[in-house]
Amino acid sequence: MKNSEVVRKCVEFIEANLDKDLSLEFIAQKLNYSIPHLRRCFQQYTSFTLGYYIRVAKTEPAARALMEGLGVSEAAELNGFGDYYKLSHLFSDVYGVPPSSYSDVFGSPHPDLLGEVRQLNMHKTLSIITELIQLRNEKMGPIQIFNCSITVPFEAVLKKEILGLADSAVIDFCKSPLFRKDCHIISLQMLLLLLKKVLAYGDYRTITETDYSITLDDYVKIILLQLSIVDEVGKKNAEIFDKGHFLYSTYHLNNTQGVAGKFLRMYYMLAVLCRNKACFPDDIQNEYRDYYTEFSKKYGITTAQYEAFLFWELSPYYSGENRLRYTSSWRSVETTFKGRTNRELLTKTLSSLAARPAELMEWARNTDNEEWDFTLFQDYPFLLDDCGNYLSVSDYSLANAFFEKLFWLIRECYPPDDSRAMAFYGRLYEKYIQDLTRDAAKNGYCFIDEFKIGRRGNEAKSSDAYLKRSDKLLAVEAKGFSVLRNVMAANIDVERNNRKVFIRPVLEADKFAKKAIASGCAFMDVSEIYVIAVSMDSINANPFYYEEIVKEIEAKKTCDKVKYYYNFNIDEYEMLMSAVEQGVDIFPLLKEYFKQSVLPPFSNYLREKHENIDMTSFMKKWFDQASCEMSTFLSSNENT
Repeated sequence: MKNSEVVRKCVEFIEANLDKDLSLEFIAQKLNYSIPHLRRCFQQYTSFTLGYYIRVAKTEPAARALMEGLGVSEAAELNGFGDYYKLSHLFSDVYGVPPSSYSDVFGSPHPDLLGEVRQLNMHKTLSIITELIQLRNEKMGPIQIFNCSITVPFEAVLKKEILGLADSAVIDFCKSPLFRKDCHIISLQMLLLLLKKVLAYGDYRTITETDYSITLDDYVKIILLQLSIVDEVGKKNAEIFDKGHFLYSTYHLNNTQGVAGKFLRMYYMLAVLCRNKACFPDDIQNEYRDYYTEFSKKYGITTAQYEAFLFWELSPYYSGENRLRYTSSWRSVETTFKGRTNRELLTKTLSSLAARPAELMEWARNTDNEEWDFTLFQDYPFLLDDCGNYLSVSDYSLANAFFEKLFWLIRECYPPDDSRAMAFYGRLYEKYIQDLTRDAAKNGYCFIDEFKIGRRGNEAKSSDAYLKRSDKLLAVEAKGFSVLRNVMAANIDVERNNRKVFIRPVLEADKFAKKAIASGCAFMDVSEIYVIAVSMDSINANPFYYEEIVKEIEAKKTCDKVKYYYNFNIDEYEMLMSAVEQGVDIFPLLKEYFKQSVLPPFSNYLREKHENIDMTSFMKKWFDQASCEMSTFLSSNENT
């Protein structure tokens, strides 16, 4: 039985029996599974333990009651705990705080949020917020409990220190993947919303007050203000809550794609392909633009140097630092770049990506009520003060700069009325996909490059690449764009976005397949066609969008051989090519994935089936070359 089916039966049983003593032994006996099998299936499919899910399911109704103002004893009695102490033990285990502390934080009267923000030292506050963003996903070093080695989320330590838990309180050792307000005391979304609030209403006179110390009370203040933001958002969502938009936005904000992949991908597209016009067929050469040279002329740096700077600046987010610094996160441009061979170029790169806080004030005020609008943090991943210091807003903002921000920086190299300026940008992405796929096509796979059929002047163009294995065919539609910003920021253009990244590419592949088969030109020996639309990021099979997408594709597709179709982000497609290179038959995997009743992220599904997924040899080659150039660019004078 598939893991998803085991998990579904488990969840249904737990939800129907919350009033019982739900031990693992009891559940395993009732469902006729072994305990090890239950544990393994649940953790592999959901990323958290079955025991943790049981505790969350049992305590969630009590949490809701506490937020509605009920006392702890009443919440315990109404939700079947019998007494305060049993609820207190379970509550501490799940949320990291006893229910009285939880009530204090969420149930007490709101502080005057704007009044508090106006009294803060803005320079210090921006430092603390960005530090907490950097630390939010860190873990403490492993600790030994009996014969087990357990890694504790750093946030568990924060709960103990910041909320002042007693030493006897139980710390939740299981990191929950659910980004909910009842599971975290810090989260990326809420910290970014607090950052917006500070930029909108903070005291700008204090941005120059840099002589300060940071104490535990300062961290407590910022975390409690962030929890006030949680309440503010919760009240709004109690009135109007769009589940589809919530799932979509939560995934895109918190799903971190591989930085190494972003780095090598853009290096290959702009520093390799874009500098060699001969890489492209004659018809595409007519669209050719030398983005690499034009970017260098306008900004005084190359795209490779720009990417190297971003990669370098992202490294602190993966450093494993797991303690509060109690010092400012602002870094001096003078000190940070001192001794670097390319100090002037590094400074130019920073200036193209940074804004002063006051420059974001109007946007922050205008979008104060938009809980997912972080567009200017994407445009400007760094903040500058008036004293030559800078800080990084978030890893989310920096990661965006690899593709989307770079796109707009390149666009500014051309006149506004040049409507075809960026047409070739998509060709670079297509070529990367083609070269990656071609190189992976070994061990029983045949690569088919894009081609045309029909008479001159009435030609039809194929998908960007194909992989054939026996009588199965994979059609790849490379769409070099990200999802529309408005979908996340303002919950508009959802249908247009879904058609752009998913529906239209699939129907284009379907239309060509129908024509090629009808004309006898291609695919006559194919029994099934699988279509993948590969975009920079994807809709992630959001169930609230997916049903309508599938319905429209099924209504409009015309080729009987097109059976299965997907929208993968580029990371997921690269993982799939890793499996192809290793000789894995991907078609049964893709068929099984398509038929899942509830689709997990494809990356999770593939890793469950094949643990040794890594960069392909093509990717490793170009990552090594890009890393070598990055090292040279970032080298210090002492090393040259």
